[in-house]
Amino acid sequence: MASILNNVPAISAQRNLANSQRGLNDTINRLSTGLRINKAADDAAGLQISNNLRADIRILGQAERNASDAVGRLSVVDGVSTEAVNILTRAAELSEQAASGTTSSAGRVALDAEFTEIKAALDALQTNVRFDGTSVFGRSFSARVGEFATEVVAVSSFNINTTSLGISATGNLLTSGAASTALSQVTSAIENVSSFLGTVGAKSQRLNTIINALSLTRENITAADSQIRDADVASEVVNLTKFQILNQSGVSALSQANQSAQSVLSLLG
Repeated sequence: MASILNNVPAISAQRNLANSQRGLNDTINRLSTGLRINKAADDAAGLQISNNLRADIRILGQAERNASDAVGRLSVVDGVSTEAVNILTRAAELSEQAASGTTSSAGRVALDAEFTEIKAALDALQTNVRFDGTSVFGRSFSARVGEFATEVVAVSSFNINTTSLGISATGNLLTSGAASTALSQVTSAIENVSSFLGTVGAKSQRLNTIINALSLTRENITAADSQIRDADVASEVVNLTKFQILNQSGVSALSQANQSAQSVLSLLG
């Protein structure tokens, strides 16, 4: 039936043209952003999963940085403690020399002067060595390395000053007996610091293992998020070509439908 009131073919062509135009716009949007999901309407369930995965990725990244910061702090502790062992070893050497009956009184005075400076150096390490503005000795700390409160690596405090190491502040090397006492104290201090270094090494190794595990987990979750959220460029290019053709053919079909409607007027001539 020919009608001038309702051009059904034109209405149908217009509807199909709008659909193809909408598909073209969506495809261009996905190609320009690189994302398959740009709004909730694109894939509501996928968006929810992706948002949760992205939160996990950010948390894992921060946990990895926390662990790296802890390793950095322990590296400082390791280096300074190693130096403390070195100067304590020198103190033990001085004490051994002063304890010998072959050392003169004048020699012991010189040895005691160096021994006193070593004790002062140890006390300075306790006070002056800092990480991020905080003393690394005499303070315990813990690194949060995961989402849950139980995912922490705690490091106990350790003091490296002479008093804490059991080296008498008034000790000296001025006599053979005093030197022998100092030697006993110094060797005990070396054992304590060495034991602490073993703990530091074990904690550092644990943190490095955690860093590797966090990095691998973050990589895999990122890949999973990419599968959900990222656009398949090859597929979208195919869709772009399809919708461009549909758009052009839709415009042509709408033009033909309008011309057919106008041809009805020729019946009135």
